[in-house]
Amino acid sequence: MDRTAKIERRHFIMKMKILVSSINFYPDHSGIALYSTDLPVFFSEHGHQVTVVTGFSYYPKWEKQPEDRRKLFQTDQYKGVKVLRGYLYVPKHVTTFKRIVHELSFVFFAMINFLRAGRHDCIVILSPPLLLGIAGVVFKWFWGAQLVFHIQDLQPDAALSLGMVKPGLLIRILQRIELFIYKHSTWVATITRGMREHLLAKGVPSEKLGLYYNWIDLAEASSKNSTGRFIAKHPEVKGKFLVAYAGNLGIKQGVDVLVKAAELLRDDLRFHLFIIGEGADRPRLMAIAESKRLRNLTFLPFLSSNEYFEMLGDIHLSFVAQREKTGNVFFPSKLLGIMAMSKPLLISADLESELGTTVSNGNFGVVVAAGDAKGVADGIRRLGSDLELCEKLGRQGLKAVGAWDRNVVLGDFLKRITSVSGANLKQSEQNYLNA
Repeated sequence: MDRTAKIERRHFIMKMKILVSSINFYPDHSGIALYSTDLPVFFSEHGHQVTVVTGFSYYPKWEKQPEDRRKLFQTDQYKGVKVLRGYLYVPKHVTTFKRIVHELSFVFFAMINFLRAGRHDCIVILSPPLLLGIAGVVFKWFWGAQLVFHIQDLQPDAALSLGMVKPGLLIRILQRIELFIYKHSTWVATITRGMREHLLAKGVPSEKLGLYYNWIDLAEASSKNSTGRFIAKHPEVKGKFLVAYAGNLGIKQGVDVLVKAAELLRDDLRFHLFIIGEGADRPRLMAIAESKRLRNLTFLPFLSSNEYFEMLGDIHLSFVAQREKTGNVFFPSKLLGIMAMSKPLLISADLESELGTTVSNGNFGVVVAAGDAKGVADGIRRLGSDLELCEKLGRQGLKAVGAWDRNVVLGDFLKRITSVSGANLKQSEQNYLNA
């Protein structure tokens, strides 16, 4: 077989080995875990050999499964993907220092699992944690691989905006690490226009940036559209206009504004509000509600995926919040599932944030300023008095969400990965022919 024929054969049989690493993966099923789980599955469905390096499940309850608590490593399979799990420290009470230790423990064991995985053609790092990018850079050099740094949250910026860290030595170190990772990544992906603008301002060249919104499997989501099951479990609220927040209850979500809105609505018996989920801020929120004796507000634990869609099927309005000045450093992953279920949105966020402008420009919800409890209460009253408007906003959301369908977004993402690898292959082939 001559050299050209050998090259043609290599093109035919080439399947990429792709390593995806994220701190969250199935059975975690909230936030980033939705995407860090589905991304490698999509690659595998398209014929590539995929390995995931992750930790043991702990999110969003910040608690490991009992059977995982003393394990250092585990190997399993998920939908055709090889999964290498490593130990990570999970604190009972999350502080800034404990969170750093948590992330460092994951990165250390992830690097060992990179060695266990063996050489791959492409490494995809989902951040946060930011420090996982260092492992990506090291193994990019070690393997001669393509490195994609996929940003879900701009972690140093988010930490500053939330007051979790103050300007000083620590944040300067994190920012230098951040720039180091961007410089040595083959390319950088992110999920919003606002994040992309931040990255351009940090000096990342535009040709090195990819914008890939978070996605949803519309066919799967539409199959879960059912009604009556959530109400059956909560008959005391039947006939009322139901508003729900469901997701992580942390500092950056700013869900306390919904508790304050519930206080403003306490004498209006038409409405009932739900706060559903787990997180560091849950005890404080529950204590406020109890001290105010709010009987129009119910707290529920985190729901399974099926229970979540049952809830969306029965509520009238879905509430999403962000704290002030945090709107361009992260984006709520729950938005697309809500839109796919034709539910109108009530948003409390900076009016010029990515979340605020996406919803207001798309006309599938009502946006009020971050922290504006009166605005939230007025929005609930307005939508609760106009069910026709609710239905219209829901239809607009369903129509708009098609642009974020799984096959569209991930198809483009995989196309860029394979085109970069294809360019590398062409160069290696040219070197081979010239030898």
